[in-house]
Amino acid sequence: MKSVSKRILVVSGHHFADAPRRVDLHFMSDQLRSEGAAVDFLICRLSPISRFIGDGRYEHAKTRPINQWFRLDEGLEEFVWFAPFHPVNLRFGWLNAAIAPLYRRYGQFLPKAVIDRLPSYSHIVIESGPSPLLTRYLRKHAPRANFIYHAADRLETIRVHPCVIEELNRSLPLYDQVRIMAEAMRADFASQDRVVFVPHGISKTLFDEASVSPYQGERHAISVGDMMFDAGLIETLAVANPDWTFHLFGKKAQPSQPRGNIIVHGEVSFAAIVPFIKFADIGIAPYRAGAGADYLSQSSLKMIQYSYCHLPIVAPQFAAAGRDNVCAYDPDDPASMRAAFERAKVMDHLSIDTSDILTWEEVVERLFHTPEA
Repeated sequence: MKSVSKRILVVSGHHFADAPRRVDLHFMSDQLRSEGAAVDFLICRLSPISRFIGDGRYEHAKTRPINQWFRLDEGLEEFVWFAPFHPVNLRFGWLNAAIAPLYRRYGQFLPKAVIDRLPSYSHIVIESGPSPLLTRYLRKHAPRANFIYHAADRLETIRVHPCVIEELNRSLPLYDQVRIMAEAMRADFASQDRVVFVPHGISKTLFDEASVSPYQGERHAISVGDMMFDAGLIETLAVANPDWTFHLFGKKAQPSQPRGNIIVHGEVSFAAIVPFIKFADIGIAPYRAGAGADYLSQSSLKMIQYSYCHLPIVAPQFAAAGRDNVCAYDPDDPASMRAAFERAKVMDHLSIDTSDILTWEEVVERLFHTPEA
């Protein structure tokens, strides 16, 4: 294991540092800290507006110290930034245009405690979302840091305010790397020399060590996550397959109506989900269609986890490219959904190739330990 003396800042508008729903930023943080690095999370996209738009992150933020550094664990600190305002897509073009000049000044309100620490960072990771509005201000105070744009999602797909997209395009020269997790996203960026394709890794040891199935009986299908969740698919499959049990994980992963063969687990820890994935019979990726959502076939962490556990995957056609174990369906055709599930039932699990799946150690090596980094 490589020993490093680095300090990394992760700027996220979505994920608290110790959120129970773990994403790649958390796994990379764990790996970096295991190698001796210190990791700080700057949590943005919080303001008085959050309360009025029903942002669930607001309630969680109130349980934390606000606008100060807070030590969570060995080598892990968090700063929950509650700003005077934060950028919100107002949905109407004229309203968005009117508010854009104010949103562009978002970075001017960065707290002094954050600014004072910026020169100490070796790397600053800017997650897709509103965070690109801060890049110019962060770069000003951290001129020697290696800046990585973490393109977890297309900004159009997650419907950020248009000024964030404009600012990202203008500030791309300030980034040392643009990390994409799907080759389909490469063409989104004009500066190809900075774009690096590094797919998600997985915690292989956790999956390998899981030895006890949480299921009773046979025929279990699992859906993990709630991004662009299509309850209609689950309803169609549950009705057509009453002898199967469908397990839904994710805060907003809710069926269109209660059914005896649908179990809603809600948002639980990643460690709790691992055996459910490993011992399932079929993995489901119930994405709704959305702007530019084709990148999901490569960037979906759950689809990589499903694949590592040799699960056939039921997913929409737009998210099926490049995976031989995906049984694709037309999201507008219930008959196609049912047919895809039937194909998944009879797929040979042992034929699913896992040779190109990375560990988080390999992901961190490529992003933070290259000569350029």
